Amino acid sequence: MGGPCPTRGQRRRAATAAHRAAAPACPLAGRRARDPRGRRGADPADQGGDVRPFFGAEPAAAPLTGTAPAAATATAPLVDLSRPFDSTPAQDWADGAAGIAAPAPEAVGGFSAEQVAAATALVRDVLVASRLDRRMVVDHDPSAFLDKLAPDARRQLEPLFIGGREPEVQSLVSLVSDTAKLLPAQAKVDGEMNVTAGDAGELVVHTNYVFVYAFEPQGPTRLVDAMNVLVVVRADVDYVLRAGDHWTASSQGLWYGDATGYAYSMGCETYRKGYLTPASTERAVTASQSREPATYFDPASPLPATSGCPA
Repeated sequence: MGGPCPTRGQRRRAATAAHRAAAPACPLAGRRARDPRGRRGADPADQGGDVRPFFGAEPAAAPLTGTAPAAATATAPLVDLSRPFDSTPAQDWADGAAGIAAPAPEAVGGFSAEQVAAATALVRDVLVASRLDRRMVVDHDPSAFLDKLAPDARRQLEPLFIGGREPEVQSLVSLVSDTAKLLPAQAKVDGEMNVTAGDAGELVVHTNYVFVYAFEPQGPTRLVDAMNVLVVVRADVDYVLRAGDHWTASSQGLWYGDATGYAYSMGCETYRKGYLTPASTERAVTASQSREPATYFDPASPLPATSGCPA
């Protein structure tokens, strides 16, 4: 992992020694916020967020030295697909949307407590639509997500969901490859959001969440590690509510701001195209002696500086 980077999370979970193995990580490909020039008289195309690359790492299925534990050679798999998150840091996290909670509302800047509550509720709905709703994640239908954004923001993002441009929106949404299938288990979610004042007429909702998705194994593979079927996505996204006379009517509403993060234990080839599959779909499965690093599950951990996927 790279040097410390600012994050939105306020919790610091200690990683146990069993989860400290060095592992490459890759930033998510995405959009970084441009200078907010979307005020009256300005070109709305300059109002979007700055989306930095999302990194990815696939160490969970990478070849390891040494031998697998004796249990890994047994006939029975070591992963219970009815409880795919067991033995990982995500096993006790909330399921799906229950893991996304808005903070207690209070007045911020020129926005009342009621306006702040409405903004955080909208951002929660956007996170559900972009990271958990199977219409987006599985069917690749962005309409529920785009409908919640300002008209000019929607106009900017809508073309990125077609024509091979999906990597450009990877820091804002999760898309499962058509070659993969999710297990029935809901994604596990952990993280938080908080609110600050932005420029005049702006309310910024900082979101910092980790989403863990469970996939059906492909083929006759005998699973030896939970990470053979899991993909971890960390997303740090600022959403900016713009309101009032500072903004044209089509620019009023919710925008994306700075966005970054990473994916862990995903297939790199598929990931480069903007989609998620487990690393085990591209590498032979192995039992990791040190298991997955707990830091990749920690929303408060520093973001990686480089990609762990082969060039």
